[in-house]
Amino acid sequence: MTGAAAKRGQRFAFVFPPWVGHISPSLPIARRLSELGHEVVYISFNDLREKAEGTGARFFSVADVEPELFAGRGGDFPSMLSALKEECGIRDLGSAAAMWMLRNVMIERQLPGLLRTLRELKPTALVHCPLCSPEASYAAKVLDTPCIALNTFAGAGGLAGAVQSCFKDEKISWAGLDREMRAFGPNLAAVDQLRTKYGLEVTPGMGALPGYLSTLADATLTLTTTSEDLQDPMHPDLATAYAAAGARFVAVGPLLDLPGTWRAHGVASGDLAVEMEPDDIVARVHAARAAGRPVALVSMGTVVTGNMPTFGWQGRTKDEQGKPRGLTGRELCHAAWSGAFDAFGTNHPGEGPLLIVALGPQPDALDGLSVPPNALCVPSLPQVDILRAGVDVFLTHGGQNSFTEALSCATPLVVCPGFADQVVNAAKAVNLGVGLKVDRPFPEPGEEEAAAAVYRANVCEALRTVSVGPEFKRAAAMCAEGLQKNYAGVEYTVEFILSVGQRSATLEESLATPVVKFNSIPAVSGVAAAFSGA
Repeated sequence: MTGAAAKRGQRFAFVFPPWVGHISPSLPIARRLSELGHEVVYISFNDLREKAEGTGARFFSVADVEPELFAGRGGDFPSMLSALKEECGIRDLGSAAAMWMLRNVMIERQLPGLLRTLRELKPTALVHCPLCSPEASYAAKVLDTPCIALNTFAGAGGLAGAVQSCFKDEKISWAGLDREMRAFGPNLAAVDQLRTKYGLEVTPGMGALPGYLSTLADATLTLTTTSEDLQDPMHPDLATAYAAAGARFVAVGPLLDLPGTWRAHGVASGDLAVEMEPDDIVARVHAARAAGRPVALVSMGTVVTGNMPTFGWQGRTKDEQGKPRGLTGRELCHAAWSGAFDAFGTNHPGEGPLLIVALGPQPDALDGLSVPPNALCVPSLPQVDILRAGVDVFLTHGGQNSFTEALSCATPLVVCPGFADQVVNAAKAVNLGVGLKVDRPFPEPGEEEAAAAVYRANVCEALRTVSVGPEFKRAAAMCAEGLQKNYAGVEYTVEFILSVGQRSATLEESLATPVVKFNSIPAVSGVAAAFSGA
């Protein structure tokens, strides 16, 4: 560690949304900062309290910190968003459209409480999710505090592509939403308040350039949790705009926590789910491998199994007329899980592969499914620890964290994308040769059951193919070797954060040091196409 890291006593405020994929890469950072004698304070949602406090950090509930937004609207994000949609007369909007239409409304109500807390804490810097916790960026401006964006997508291009993909699922466009925001009374009132009360220059719409986020442009530094060559490309206009704004991006590689540090979140998944300690699950994996049994891991992520409208358990994407169409999250997960059961299920718990399935929080997660005896179904699990122990094939939704974690552990993939960047990562897995993909079906109304049956069969076939194909393992091993060799991960990231906190020349020195590029993996294009329908 350099002098910047050696100096103790800095305090950092970490502001993150309720989604595990956005907060997870921050946990090893917080743990390492705490070990070095610094203080981390999380401002997030209660479901994530145990995870945050497990790093040695303090935890403040966002509902308590920001009563102006949450009081009377529930302490969780879906309840708050639903109530705010109702109040503002946009109850029928999908999740993505509503979150952008209400973005400034939420920020205006978040800032009073967040600023009160930050003025008491006096952090040396803020660390936040630039997509889902923009209030931290605005608070940092008001307080003149350094702000570090932790981008858990595949670079700025990947984040832009994820936003555009969500818009596509809800049949909205960047330009169309921009027009609606500029005519939306609650948004205009919030923008006026932000300008009047805090002197903040806030655009009343989406802005002219699709995919451009002020939270990246205004950040002291943006850290991206992948390698240089695994980032998605940016549209040239977007790259030019960020360069003109002086945005600084650094790819720090995968941010993986220490073994045995994982903490659960959420609630159990009904009567058929098994409650187990994390160490016991990992022990089962080690025992299976010692006995010569293959191990298959299945996780469809936390959003599709959660409660968000459009993208969650009961949600559907929309057709061209804006009407719900396709499989719900429940139908998608049931078909994927059933495909895994078909591929690897046996009649005895000790026979065949050990099949481990992460179910998520729904009480009816396994209702109507026939679970084979060799399948271990749990609400949540220590994914990285299981991958480190050794997995022969990983059925994943393709979220950025899961994708990068799997590559770091040389794990072959079957990617079953749900939405957003997961679709790009699915294609990336195929292009890299590390696995196969099974695209989400989009059947006509009344044809859902037949589409789910075909999807189930395709998942089964893909799993069997990848699990026995040595070429997938070789490609995954090559990826892992490059990531492990060329990226220092957590230590590298902590060094940057401490330099930002000190506002010292160390940051400029660190930025001047070339980041080793991972050149053995070809860059994958395709995000720029998302801009064509804006």
